[in-house]
Amino acid sequence: MVRTKRGVVAAAATATVLLATASTMSGAAQGNTAATRTGEPRGMPVHPQVVKSKLDNPRQLSRTKGGALVLGLAGRGGNTAKLGVIKKHGHIRYVMKGYPSFADQDGSFAVGINGASKRPGGAYYGLAVPRMAPPGQRQDGWLLAKAPGGHVHKVFNVGRFERRHDPDGEGPESNPYSVLALKSQVLVADAAGDYIGRWKHGKYRVWAVMPEYGPKIDAVPTVVAKGADGKVYVGELHSERKHKAKVWKFSRNGERLRSWKGFTTVTGVARTKNGTLYVSELFGGPCDLNNVPNCLPGRVVKVAPNGHRTYYKVPAPAGIAARGNHVWVSAFSVCPSTGCFGNPDWNGQVWHFRT
Repeated sequence: MVRTKRGVVAAAATATVLLATASTMSGAAQGNTAATRTGEPRGMPVHPQVVKSKLDNPRQLSRTKGGALVLGLAGRGGNTAKLGVIKKHGHIRYVMKGYPSFADQDGSFAVGINGASKRPGGAYYGLAVPRMAPPGQRQDGWLLAKAPGGHVHKVFNVGRFERRHDPDGEGPESNPYSVLALKSQVLVADAAGDYIGRWKHGKYRVWAVMPEYGPKIDAVPTVVAKGADGKVYVGELHSERKHKAKVWKFSRNGERLRSWKGFTTVTGVARTKNGTLYVSELFGGPCDLNNVPNCLPGRVVKVAPNGHRTYYKVPAPAGIAARGNHVWVSAFSVCPSTGCFGNPDWNGQVWHFRT
């Protein structure tokens, strides 16, 4: 199935329909780690430490120099979307909370504060995303900020920028999904708008427009993250077809430097000092949606500096951070704190494991 730029919202809706046909019996989330075809990465065993469990749809994840994890939580419906900071021993503090969340009846596949980041030594930034607006109606998605000791305030209306400028020229449609707060600028990945925006010196402009892959086939950027090399990495959801998504490396000025191909529905990217790339694939791996409830799709692909690929089975992963061979990742990222698909153990979590 090829999907258009409706982006993550459409992917979630599609997954919900497919999963609704599956039994709600409980099952094993890890599944089989064997390679399924020639050229597939080799599956490696994963022994996760659950840093935090019973979270509501955990999404973008980053790690500060002090070791804190900054996490976007899309919520479970109502006003439950939050931005949290996880410190030692799994203690979480919410610096933004009470924002709108739109979810399925059981709280799964929520849309809320998907993006979260912290400027070095400065403010926290989040993205408040509304429900998809009906045709002809305004759709406002806001970049939010909270300075240390201050209050949350609206920085910029990303949805209005899309309506006025439509960077990809395909009609106004906005879903700001990922944010990266750097010292001198804040970058926003608008998944449905198909571009990366930049907030700098009180102005919001296009930083990079994503490539087109054909009629009604867009990149759909779901990730904007900083690598240990200081460069900016952007991941594509692309389509629900396997191995069609790419990860892009950009300069700080928005120049494309290189890409890696062959991924499936990218929702998280991290790069370490030695050049190792970690990529979250929301629906990747040998298990697919038809295997629910026996297996929930998803994996983290590790690309070594020499290009060799392996993977680690992580159910429905999203945001990811890495340092050396240590990996932190949002797992069960489409599930609420009470679990989903009839399995209470399939609740939103943050994992830590070594590769």
